[in-house]
Amino acid sequence: MSANASLAEGGADVQGMFNRVARRYDAANRIMSGGVDVVWRKKAIARLLEGLGEAPRILDLGAGTLDGALEIARRAPAARIAAADFAREMLRAGRGKLRPGARIDTHAADGHDLPYRDGAFDGAFSAFCVRNLRDLPRGLGELRRVVRPGGRVVILEFLRPEKTRFFFDRIWNPHVLPLLGWAVTGDRAAYRYLPDSIAAFRSTAEFAAVMNEVGFGSVETKALFPSGVATMVVAR
Repeated sequence: MSANASLAEGGADVQGMFNRVARRYDAANRIMSGGVDVVWRKKAIARLLEGLGEAPRILDLGAGTLDGALEIARRAPAARIAAADFAREMLRAGRGKLRPGARIDTHAADGHDLPYRDGAFDGAFSAFCVRNLRDLPRGLGELRRVVRPGGRVVILEFLRPEKTRFFFDRIWNPHVLPLLGWAVTGDRAAYRYLPDSIAAFRSTAEFAAVMNEVGFGSVETKALFPSGVATMVVAR
């Protein structure tokens, strides 16, 4: 894994940040989202698995504490799941949730250079990961490479809004979220990074354009409740 793998586009050390907050990450997520992140994940994974059969090969990129991988396994018990993340402490926290016999393999891996053969997976899922890539086209290109032709990729992400939303963009994201994250994890910098990274990221149209550029022929986007805070991107 290269030294630069830890850095986001703006130079933030996101690998170190996620390793620091790993033990309290789930608690912070539930509090900051009011649990709606669970709903978003279920909706996205239901879409991911449509038509992929009973035992699909699935990659969870940026798997973190394995909430996504566990939901995939719950919905498709025969699925073979590779849960990849560059933050080892996040994976370590997630492995504590696994039950004996779970068909989930965890891999410390760099999203810019995935350790899987071409077309290794029938589908891929990624929740709130790609915003943290140093090189977005390269990371999305790797997703395209490791998913077989015709396979489906579903991404959940906070994309930059086209128009400023007063409550979310002026009050909640810049002021309330950092305070909640700090209170739960004790790490102020990590949750200051969150709103800053959203404001500096791609819009829905810009993100879809990058997906097309790296080889996805079909890209759908859907704003999720409440008020399009998160976006689900479905691509083939």
